[in-house]
Amino acid sequence: MAAARIRWIALNYSLPINPSKNRVYVWRKLKEIGAMNINHGVAVLPKTSAKVSSLVLLCEKIKELEGEAAIIEMNFVNQKDEAAMVRRFVQQSEQEYNELLEGCDHLLTRVQMKHGKMDADTSEEIKRIVRQYRRVKSRSHFGGQAETELEKRIDRIFDRCVSDASEFADQLKKLIDKAKF
Repeated sequence: MAAARIRWIALNYSLPINPSKNRVYVWRKLKEIGAMNINHGVAVLPKTSAKVSSLVLLCEKIKELEGEAAIIEMNFVNQKDEAAMVRRFVQQSEQEYNELLEGCDHLLTRVQMKHGKMDADTSEEIKRIVRQYRRVKSRSHFGGQAETELEKRIDRIFDRCVSDASEFADQLKKLIDKAKF
């Protein structure tokens, strides 16, 4: 039985050379949605309704910037080429997840050292990690080992925070009970 084929979409676009900020804008938007550039002016994504919507909006923006753009649904004729494209997407995601894993390790060490004491810096770092995780996950089309490992570490951070909050609540309750008598 053959493996299920992936449905793909591509954005074929061109922009005037000047101003260069328009090309940078499009490049950033493509990176934000997790597209893979396969050639100058051609970016590919696995097809989902959310990704199609994102590309439709970008396509319209490119036209507003006096460029040309079209969205194309496509298939790879050669399964090896498709597998290579999937590997490129996985490698891209793994790199982003591995960078986040380093930040998670640092954060987990901080949370463990502060046992029961959540300060503003640690709280902000937790929020930053979660925001970055959401961004990377939205661009990760095929999952991977690093994604699974990152989710485990985020869970460990949250478990530690919940444990510390529970301990603090118990201590507070004991203080209140002592004050009653």
